[in-house]
Amino acid sequence: MAVWLDIVDSETEEAYIDNWTRFKVVYAKFPKFLDYVEKTILDPFKEKFVRFWVDKNLHMGNTTTNRAESAHAQLKKYLSSSMGDLSTNWQSVHDMLELQHTAIHASFQTSIIMLEHRFNGKVLWSRLIRNISREALHHLVVEYNKTLEIGTDKSKCGCLSLITYILPCVCMIGLKIKNDTALRLDEINTHWKRLRFEYEVDPKLHKADISLLPWIFFRYIFRKLCYFSFCPVLISCTGAFQII
Repeated sequence: MAVWLDIVDSETEEAYIDNWTRFKVVYAKFPKFLDYVEKTILDPFKEKFVRFWVDKNLHMGNTTTNRAESAHAQLKKYLSSSMGDLSTNWQSVHDMLELQHTAIHASFQTSIIMLEHRFNGKVLWSRLIRNISREALHHLVVEYNKTLEIGTDKSKCGCLSLITYILPCVCMIGLKIKNDTALRLDEINTHWKRLRFEYEVDPKLHKADISLLPWIFFRYIFRKLCYFSFCPVLISCTGAFQII
């Protein structure tokens, strides 16, 4: 399994070739398996999951389906059962989104209010603190730490952060340090500068405009659609009959 992960994590095309060669050596006893992996997975799809090709695209750190799978698992947790009617499930989804909204709002406030000591009084970060998310700042710190080795050398930098996150890369930060200037907000993608919901910025909007309310009205309508009362017999949308 480790040799396969090395293929997926190949940072250069040369590394990919070397790792694929090593993979073939490890599984040399299984030629049909190697032929399947090469022709069915690598040849048609390596650009979709091998790091060297994936990092040629803007992905904001999302290189797997984990976020979608996590959201799906959370939704199933709130629904709890596959037997719920539409109105009950509507309320469950509403409750989940309300909690997510609260958590996102809390993260925005943390980015605006909190100031880490390592950024305090530093020219490099002066225009960014409280104006971009903490996650973006932490990513920039990782790039900053690489400047000691790479400096302003573009060939060593590769500018991956600029391509994949639209954040200043190592050589850009190295140049800022050399000139003793600050990173500018216009060098940061809008994604990382969004620290407020639209209703907090535009006075014409209200929080209620983005919620699933008025679910009560729909609940009433759904009940009417799903249950029809004719005489003493109640006919449900599942086709079941019940004497009332």
